[in-house]
Amino acid sequence: MDWDAAAPPRHRCTGWLAVLIVLGALLAVAAVGCVAFLGLVYFSFSFGDDDLGPHPIDSQAAARAMHTRGIGIPDGFVFGEMTELREFVGANDYWGRYLAPSDFAAAERAVTEVNPDFPRLRKATCADEIVGTNFPDMPGFTCGASTVLAVSTRARPGEDVLIDNYHGTPPDAETLLLVGNEDRVELFVLSAGH
Repeated sequence: MDWDAAAPPRHRCTGWLAVLIVLGALLAVAAVGCVAFLGLVYFSFSFGDDDLGPHPIDSQAAARAMHTRGIGIPDGFVFGEMTELREFVGANDYWGRYLAPSDFAAAERAVTEVNPDFPRLRKATCADEIVGTNFPDMPGFTCGASTVLAVSTRARPGEDVLIDNYHGTPPDAETLLLVGNEDRVELFVLSAGH
């Protein structure tokens, strides 16, 4: 056998090197696929209880929410229903209602007594700007010619919802609406987030 100095040297490892490169590429693609799949699973199922939007809450969750917002619910008032509107960023909204155990005047005194940092309840009509903007779509709310209403909105310090340019209850404010219809008196609560 003659040795040719001009011939390129032969490498015995070129076949194995190609196999290793192909295996490495396949492993890299598989790793990227696994990470993408796990990311999809995480983002699909990780927000279970934190879904945005309206969610009904029970009486205990409502009591905690009202306490946190500084809204007093008088003793004897029976929880009807409440909805929490979960926000992506900021404070959630709450709206709900309670059945008062007494007549309108006694319920008005009780609501005023447990909410001393609210402005005094004022008489209102169905056409009142705050009543007409925020409450018609609330479950259980009805307002007719014989309906008796009293409303109070507590806003941030320095704001007056009756003279500022708000339409309805402004952000970070709470509205209490006492509604008397025939033999039923209810307290509607709206706590606006931001």
